[in-house]
Amino acid sequence: MKFPTHRAGLPGKAAAGSYCDPFPRPQGRAWKVAFPASSFEGGNMERIGFVGLGTMGQVMARRLMAAGYPLTVWNRTREKGASLIEAGAKRADSPKEAAGASDVVITMVTDSIASEAVICGPNGILEGAHPGLIVIDSGSIEPEASASIAERAKARGVAMLDAPVSGGPKVAAEGRLGIMVGGPKEAFQACEPILKQLGSMVLHVGENGKGTTLKLIANIVMGVAIQAAAESLVLAAKAGIDPQTVIDITSLPGTGPQTGAMATRGPRMIQHNFYPPHFSANNMHKDLSGALRLAEKYGVSLPTVSAARELLRAVKSQGNGHIDSSAVVTVLETMANTTVCPQTKGA
Repeated sequence: MKFPTHRAGLPGKAAAGSYCDPFPRPQGRAWKVAFPASSFEGGNMERIGFVGLGTMGQVMARRLMAAGYPLTVWNRTREKGASLIEAGAKRADSPKEAAGASDVVITMVTDSIASEAVICGPNGILEGAHPGLIVIDSGSIEPEASASIAERAKARGVAMLDAPVSGGPKVAAEGRLGIMVGGPKEAFQACEPILKQLGSMVLHVGENGKGTTLKLIANIVMGVAIQAAAESLVLAAKAGIDPQTVIDITSLPGTGPQTGAMATRGPRMIQHNFYPPHFSANNMHKDLSGALRLAEKYGVSLPTVSAARELLRAVKSQGNGHIDSSAVVTVLETMANTTVCPQTKGA
């Protein structure tokens, strides 16, 4: 079954390859550039640029505006920024222009290729760089790619933080995200007031790339838990037990089976309500794939992650990568010849 999307004019995927290579290493000085505390003295990071206005980006940008930060925004699809412009944000014609008007630029784009494009590419943030600029990349990208982009930013005198977030749009609107930050400590301290407007837990976890590494690890828990929730609901349906009772019993506070995955995704599964996504199958597949590559690097076996990724691959192969990752339940329903959704019984 292919689930419909209400999105129109989806942008095409960027061509493979790095956008950062055209920036040569500076001559006559060390490749790595240190950022003394004086570079960000006083933490006076007032003007914010926001690049990438998808679902999460828009919510985060709106929260920063509500906190009083002057905002300059850019998105490849211009209409996505319309509500922010109406609320008082300025529109930039490129990431370069957003950087020129900002003390800090936050990016919230889909993957490593997109991050490289908006930061290092033509008319990218680095082309608009000025002394003291800090880039915060909040997308979930590969740790190696994040560290590589940060090195090229250093060569331009720009500090970069990788700061992926944990939590969905509702959590973001309430300023309760978990934010995992890698990068120079001085840059982190300068941007901490901004990050604390967005998150109730803001952790500096080490050098560039460590924030994205922790995000991949954290998403293992949710990815596997969603699969476990789906499997339990399908088994209940096949055994003649109302799947809602599984949600009820596993939502009892203080009990062992209680999980956020069942509480947030279980109702969506039994309603087959997968759009708009909380976290899409495409994005969860990307993050679990990244976690498996990380595990391969360190010689760690992740068998349950491998199984969860394969179910997500099946969702993607049906043309449903854009819907919520809880749609893995539909793959399991097909395998078991049953359904957890009362509305689809007998259909």
